[in-house]
Parts: sequence; structure tokens; C-alpha cells
Amino acid sequence: MKAKYILLALGATLLSTSCSDFLQEDPKGQLTPTTFFATQEELDMATYALYSKVCQTQTNTNPTIPSWQGDDLTANPGSNKQAYAEVDAFHPANDNKGVEAAWSTSYVAIKAANYIIENGGKTPTTDEEINIAMGQAKFWRAINYFWLVRRFGPIPLILDTEVNYERTLAPVEEVYNQIVQDLTECKNLLPTSYSTAPRYLNGANIYITKQAAQATLGAVYMAMAGWPMKQTQYYASAATELKEVIDGVNAGTYEYILEPEYKHVYAPSHNYTNETVVGICFSRSNASWREDSQMTSSNLFESLGGWGDGFGEIKFWKEFPEGPRKDATFNPKILLGNTEGGELVDWWDERVPEQQPMYSIFSIAEDGGDYDYTKPGNTALMTNDHRHRLVRYSEVLLWYAESQARADGTPNAQAYECLNQVRERAGEEPVSGLSADAFINLAVQEHGWEVAGYWVALVTRRDDMMRLEMLEDFFNSRKQNAPIEVAPGITRQENVVIDAGQTWNGESSIYLPYPSSDSGMNPNLTR
Repeated sequence: MKAKYILLALGATLLSTSCSDFLQEDPKGQLTPTTFFATQEELDMATYALYSKVCQTQTNTNPTIPSWQGDDLTANPGSNKQAYAEVDAFHPANDNKGVEAAWSTSYVAIKAANYIIENGGKTPTTDEEINIAMGQAKFWRAINYFWLVRRFGPIPLILDTEVNYERTLAPVEEVYNQIVQDLTECKNLLPTSYSTAPRYLNGANIYITKQAAQATLGAVYMAMAGWPMKQTQYYASAATELKEVIDGVNAGTYEYILEPEYKHVYAPSHNYTNETVVGICFSRSNASWREDSQMTSSNLFESLGGWGDGFGEIKFWKEFPEGPRKDATFNPKILLGNTEGGELVDWWDERVPEQQPMYSIFSIAEDGGDYDYTKPGNTALMTNDHRHRLVRYSEVLLWYAESQARADGTPNAQAYECLNQVRERAGEEPVSGLSADAFINLAVQEHGWEVAGYWVALVTRRDDMMRLEMLEDFFNSRKQNAPIEVAPGITRQENVVIDAGQTWNGESSIYLPYPSSDSGMNPNLTR
């Protein structure tokens, strides 16, 4: 096993690139396909290197800053959070660190995937092993293009390892068609389970399985059905894929669950929960994966000794249904000073400088265990072992409920069952007899509450809002920034303000600018 982890570090070196520009790498001096992929061990090494690059897409918050465009997340307009605030206010610059990181980390991962796809098939090993490696590569290539196309729109579609400084932009539909092709091939290549590390750890499949690829394909089809493609027939395609996953769970074929108690959804004690359908694994000890999740302090306010990367938006917090899900997502009270015996106050208390709701998703206890808002949160550890839950089974249930109702014009019994499973776990009452529109809207709302503030999710609140053309209305509402009553007689407003002279510019307001590091080199990176 030790040899595998050494190979991981070596593989990461083989496939490393500059953070600033995926086009600049000179492959001279690297191991070439003619001298590599000669053994199963080398095929594993390339796959571990790919996973190292996958980890880097979410090691810190920078590549996930596009999520701040949603109505669930806002930021400190000052401090060192200007990059977050720019995206939150719909005017990021082309040198914004989030713009740069979202672009570069995804293309680096795509390059690592292409390296395997181009060359891994020649490895003298079994077809099963080649299929597993190819399936991982195709999946993560698809995921990274899924991120890129929703963040930037038309993008270079790179399916090889050739260095080309003038890649043209592929239309959005072409990119989506490639994503679907990769994920469909994953379904045919991958097994439904693994048994040995690092493919399987602590009772969970770490490598991507057939069912994980199928659930992801459902999410992709839903995106294709909404803006900008608006090809609504894909809701039926999504429902078909998602139903097969749910039916597999109900039959005991697939391992996915809903955690009985919402407080365990993100808890360190349940880090390898099988509610996770697609995850990215991190290990602070580097015993299993090379990268660390640097988000221990991301939720804790700066006034409490944390980083305060992402605050809750006030309107979103107010409309969030009371119950165990809200209590596990936001701090019900703020522990002044983040010290033992400190006073517990509301976030709008004048002694809390931030004056915004505080998320608690990434927070951990001082001893590294499950966070308790009545006790100090850990600020000593920058990194922890948090397994990023890109897709959870609760999302699969809600995606099916929404897509089935949209495809058939009315929710069926299974759609109601799926929606109510999620609602009841959150402490809400089951529903029945709703109109199609009411049911669909509720499914969308429930998904927003399930992934609230979780900027590493594959489909964030921002992504739902883009698909459903909600961002313009949200922009106008935030521009008005009307006071919101947070308690009887007490109102608060958002800290990040959209300038009165700023106007909505359609795609230019939705999509991020192409990063200056690459647009200066590739003349095709223009809008």
C-alpha cells in the first residue's frame, strides 16, 4: 500500500502544470506514452495523479467562488474577500482569483484525464482494470467540463494532450454533448462497487461507480433542459437515469442512504456516509490522498478567529424552514469570542461585527469532532479530512421528483415519495395533492435548502438559479437591498451592495469573464 501513495506523489509531479495557464506547459522531459503505461502499477499511478488534480479543484475556496453568485451566499465586502464580493455583486474582473482558479484547476484536471484516455488503453493488464481507469478519467473530464460550461459558457473543448495556444471556443451544446458521451461511456465501463483501498475506504466507494455516473448524468440532463439550451425534453432523460438509481437503492443493489438525522449529513463522525453519491476525499494525514481540504475555518466569522469566507444571505436564511436541517446548516446562535463560557447571541446582535447569518457546515469542534455551536469551533487546523459531498442521495431524490413532474406534467407517486423523504428528514410535514407547478417549485426550494452554503456541491443554488433563469430577478432584488425584518422590530440589510448604476447584461452578467492569464495568450477567448 505504501508504494501506491508514493506513486500518487510521483504521478502528481508528472502531470503538474502552472496554476496560471493550462496552455503553457512544455511536455519535454516528461515520461512519454511510449515509456509509460507499461504496467498496472503505472496505470494506477496515472489515475492517482488524476485524483490529485481533482482534489485541487476544491482544496481551497478559490475555484468555488462562482457559487457566491447564488442567493444563499454572500461575503464580507472588505477584508481580503473582495474576490467573493465581486462575484456576489455580479461584476468579477478577469483577474479575479476565483475566475482564474475555476478555469485553471478544471483544465489541469482535464489534461490529466486526457492523458489516461489517450494512452491508458495500451497498458498490458486486464480489460476490467483498463475500464476502471478509463471510467475515472472520462467521469472527471465530464465533471470539469460541466463546471466550466456553466461558469464560462462557450469554452475550448480539449480532448487531447496537444499544446495549442489558439483553441477555438466550442458552443455550449457541443460541450454538453461531450459531457453526456463521457458519462454514458462511464455507465458502460464502471463496476457498481469496489473492495480495496484506495478505491474503497471506510465502507464507501471512493472511485466512481456506474450508479454515481448515472446520477451525475441525470443532473447534466436537467441542466440541458434549462437555460441556456432550454431543451426541455431532457427532463424525461434525467428522470429515467435518476429513477434507475433510486430503484437500485430500493432493491438493495446500490449502497446509498439518507442519514436518519440531518445533523450527521456533514459531520466528521459520518465523513464516509453513503449518503454521498459522488465525493472528493481528503486526508489531513496524507495517508490516503495527497491534498487537504483547507476549509476548517471557512464558516467561522473573522471576529471569532475564523476566515469568514461565506456568509448566509439574510432573505435566504429567513425563508429557510425551521428544524434540524436549518440548525445543522446555520449557527442558531453565535458564541461571542468563540471561547468556552462565552455568551450565546443572535447574529444580528450589535456585538457581532459581521451582521449576517453564519453557516456551520465546514466547522468542526476543537478536538476535530462534530461541531456544537454552543462550544468553541476549531481555528487551530487549517485543513481537515472533510470528504466533499459533490452529490448526495437527497439530491438524487429531489432531482427525480422535479424532472419527473416536469417531463410528465404532473408528479407521480414515486416523485411524492422522494420529495417527502427529504422533507421529513428535515423536520417538515409531507405534502400531497399539489399542482404540478407548486410541486416543482417546492422540489427546487428543497434542493436549495439541501445544498445551502455548500459551495463545493456539483449543483449549487447558483446553478439551479441559472438553469431556471432566476438570476436576473435576484440581481434586481439585491440591487434594491430592501431592509429585511429578522426579529420583531429589527431589520438588517446585505453588506455587499450592487451599485445603483450597474445594469443587468444577460449572459455577460451570468457568465464569468475569461481569465486574463489565458485570454492574453489565446485571441479566441473573447465575448
